[in-house]
Amino acid sequence: MPDLHAALHAHFGHRSFRPGQERAIAAVTDPAGPRDALVVMPTGAGKSLCHQLPALMRDDLTVVVSPLVSLMQDQVDGLRARLRSAPSGPGAVGMVNALQDPEENEAALTAALAGSLRLLHVAPERFAAPGFLPRLARARVGLFVVDEAHCVSQWGHDFRPDYLRLGEAARRLRARAVMASTATATPAVAADIENRLGLRAPVRIATGFDRPNLTFAVVPCGSGAERTGRILDVLGDPSARPAIVYTGTRRGAERLAGQIGDALGIPVGAYHAGLPPERRCEVQRAFVGGPVDVVVATNAFGMGIDKPDVRTVLHDGAPGSLEAYYQEAGRAGRDGAPARALLLTTRRDMALQRHFIERSDGL
Repeated sequence: MPDLHAALHAHFGHRSFRPGQERAIAAVTDPAGPRDALVVMPTGAGKSLCHQLPALMRDDLTVVVSPLVSLMQDQVDGLRARLRSAPSGPGAVGMVNALQDPEENEAALTAALAGSLRLLHVAPERFAAPGFLPRLARARVGLFVVDEAHCVSQWGHDFRPDYLRLGEAARRLRARAVMASTATATPAVAADIENRLGLRAPVRIATGFDRPNLTFAVVPCGSGAERTGRILDVLGDPSARPAIVYTGTRRGAERLAGQIGDALGIPVGAYHAGLPPERRCEVQRAFVGGPVDVVVATNAFGMGIDKPDVRTVLHDGAPGSLEAYYQEAGRAGRDGAPARALLLTTRRDMALQRHFIERSDGL
């Protein structure tokens, strides 16, 4: 059996695992035969290490499917930074996505086929590109990882059709083990993930959803104007920042970002799917690395954001589902320090949610 603690210290400098990590890693590195795994851990609990460490311990390729280019960039940049003084080195990691130049994508794929990469991050839509899968199948793939795996489920809050190809892709690549990871999965979502990805008697790791450092509160408001006032009151305190404010529409994100910036005299970014990809990356990088301390966004923002010191997540109105709310609120306090998740609602929000519940009961 490989010495997982020694490998953890060698590659990442840590002396101990967080709950669930060692069991997940042991499953996919089992000398008797790697096992498939379904990993359900809350945001900030260290899901990424569950595939990063096995990848660096192996001599074959780990393919990691990430749903957003921003998520992929964050994970690749973060891992490269951590590996600069490690035996594996930053060159062990590469990625293929639409925002890179074709030459960069070709270089990453060539390195993977040559055996010089340990991890290759790939956007899910790549598996629909002609010739990509047959070419990648020439690599020696040991582990196939589906990050944000709730996206594969029709019962999840963020279903994506591109994810439907991934079970077949893992089989075509002859991956020795498949790992699916997500921060939240109801029993129905978990079963759907296992079925759609074709997981084979997977080891199931679920560490619970409690975040002791994260305080949740619902704040009733009489009107939209009162909600905006409450947001300004909260964010006027510098200790409440960095912060993410979620709102329901693209127009609302632009409007509220302007209001907060004008009222508080601080740089505020607006983020939504209507912005060009380059602008979305600029806003995200300004938030993750400074100087922007507040982002007002639709639900297009945040999946896998690697910013551990977010102190507040505010919701300007109720999100579409409890799962979506947990994912978004969970982006606060990933560093373990105290943080808040505040949901600002009006009677209209509650009436709308009641309508959705009644409608779903009748289906």
